[in-house]
Amino acid sequence: MGMFEKCAQSMRAQTIGFENIEWIIVVHNCQPHYLPLLTEMFKDDKNVIIKELNDGVRSPGMPRNHGMLFVTGPYVGFLDGDDSYTPDCLEVVCREMAETQSQVVTFRREYELEKESLHPHTETVTWNQTKWRIVMDRDDYQYDKMFTGLWPFTTSRLFDVAFLRENDIKYSKDVLWVEDVWYTAMCLLTAKRVCYLPQFIGYHYFINSGSIIQNSKKSTDELYECFKSASIILDYLTSQGVDANDTAQTMFRLLTRYFLASDLTVEDRRAMSEMARPYIEKFQRLVPSKIHSPEECYLSYHLTREVLSNPESPTDSPVLKEVVNGWRDMMGILRKNTTTDYGRAYGFDQIEKLAEYQKQVPMSDNQVYQPLIDLQTNIGETNILTIEPTRHYLVNAKQQWVPCTESHLRPYMEAFATTLKGHHNLLVALVRPLGKQTNDACTVETLESVMTKIYMWHYHFARGKCRADFSMPNDLFFKTEPQDDMHVVSYYALLDRDIDQIVALNTRRIADMFDYITTHRDKLVAELRQTNAQRASEVEHAFDSEQALAKVLWPKLKRIVAFGAGEYYEATAQMKQFTGDIPHNNGYYYTEETIYGRAVADNSDLFETFSSGSFHEYLPLQEPNADTILSTDTKPGVPYQLVVTNSAGLYRYVTDHIVCIQEAQLDRLLFTIY
Repeated sequence: MGMFEKCAQSMRAQTIGFENIEWIIVVHNCQPHYLPLLTEMFKDDKNVIIKELNDGVRSPGMPRNHGMLFVTGPYVGFLDGDDSYTPDCLEVVCREMAETQSQVVTFRREYELEKESLHPHTETVTWNQTKWRIVMDRDDYQYDKMFTGLWPFTTSRLFDVAFLRENDIKYSKDVLWVEDVWYTAMCLLTAKRVCYLPQFIGYHYFINSGSIIQNSKKSTDELYECFKSASIILDYLTSQGVDANDTAQTMFRLLTRYFLASDLTVEDRRAMSEMARPYIEKFQRLVPSKIHSPEECYLSYHLTREVLSNPESPTDSPVLKEVVNGWRDMMGILRKNTTTDYGRAYGFDQIEKLAEYQKQVPMSDNQVYQPLIDLQTNIGETNILTIEPTRHYLVNAKQQWVPCTESHLRPYMEAFATTLKGHHNLLVALVRPLGKQTNDACTVETLESVMTKIYMWHYHFARGKCRADFSMPNDLFFKTEPQDDMHVVSYYALLDRDIDQIVALNTRRIADMFDYITTHRDKLVAELRQTNAQRASEVEHAFDSEQALAKVLWPKLKRIVAFGAGEYYEATAQMKQFTGDIPHNNGYYYTEETIYGRAVADNSDLFETFSSGSFHEYLPLQEPNADTILSTDTKPGVPYQLVVTNSAGLYRYVTDHIVCIQEAQLDRLLFTIY
């Protein structure tokens, strides 16, 4: 209902006037309490029609067909309950429908991720985006633009109702996966005129982890439906003279992911492989473009063939092994940096496989990089390590400077934002004033300080959506003068009784905060009393409680997120003297060189790897003079030193970080920290 309330707000905010909209809401396979909630919500709105449909079919096509039975207006759009329209969407698009006399008008969609780590399945187009309007009649369709990439969304389109009814266009009961492809193709290939609005953003698309597309693990019956739907769609496109190569490879890349993630018998895999074979045999390798990267073109063609053509042992695919080992991340880094001094020196442009990379590029350490970093910081040189500019130098535990680009930092920020989102946070971070500015216009800072400041500026403010709350006033995250950081953090933490989550980069910060609070309790309580006497009394009494201090200070506190494994075990034990049995999550394994993994659960020291844009190799510690190995060759119980290639210009860089692999799975390693 929280999502749907946002959807409803967007409808009431339409500039066309809410009273001018006929809104048909289909309550589809919902729990019984939803219908009375909606009835109450729209009891005074005569233009809202609420219908219930309980058919047991998990597809948006059927409720859309059902809703169409009650449409009386000239135009129709399909709005998912977790999405919304931008305020002027319906006014603008209805005007374009009328002015162009089109049967279909397509506009653009922005997106919002439920979790920053989700993949944004959204559209990129090859239309001329300097034009407001592109109108095409049937005899001058630009098929190469209309049926390329992720083109089929019905929700970012309006349709002429008379056209739909005259041609009996409906969602098919036989297409229960990517049903938008079927429906949109039917509309486009039947319409006499279509209109595209390349510049107009009318739809807000909320991408959630529970969607049919995002959820890779399917039941056997669900996956059969997916393969069946793909064959129906591709047969139709081909029968209409459309080159379906792009669409086929996009769909089968998704099907390959499901095929690998789902629990299937050999017989089922054989049957699905046979269903896929006629289409895979017709694949032509895609040409790299703004829509498809070279890596996507390679994988769409080779990975699908190898996996689906070998139902007995689909995981034996050589390309799959390369992908699991990080080939995509490595190739993305090398391809961007072929023209750097480092890239030319080691022939990045000649590398296509992981073994070639390991053979051509030597392992490196700080001794290799220090002279190159000196050239950047002292002279202002560029393009030595990366084409992308260095933005910061991160100071590690040895006081060495590690280069940092925006691309390198992006997965850190997405993980950090995911942790904070939706919570009232006590963020225990020591945010320093801007450090030294180097001659290549960079600042020298700690990872903790950079992440906090970038989050507050680019995620908390600049996106216009404050998705998290903090105990400390926002302006204190941007300090220009040195001050007693821990005192400020502690004071505002004690002042705020509504904190539900404590977040820090590591448990040492939290242990230090509690140590400061207990050592300076009288001073802090005295300051609190000047601001909020009632809260000061609560805090004073909390120190006398027999319960864990954190539980008494913050009754709503549900979780602590801070890295507390490896060298931080002692700090974690100190922290828990104050937090008691409040769940502790180790969060993400952040280092200056890479964000390598995340905790698998609360109160667990086990981590899992995830794709973060860096490429990792493993140097066995127990074998003198050993070569690095890849993730698929690691052994349980063996400690390995991490060797990192990242987007900030470190290539096969031997770090100080040691992990012990506990279990190897197809798409991840489970590990602990030394």
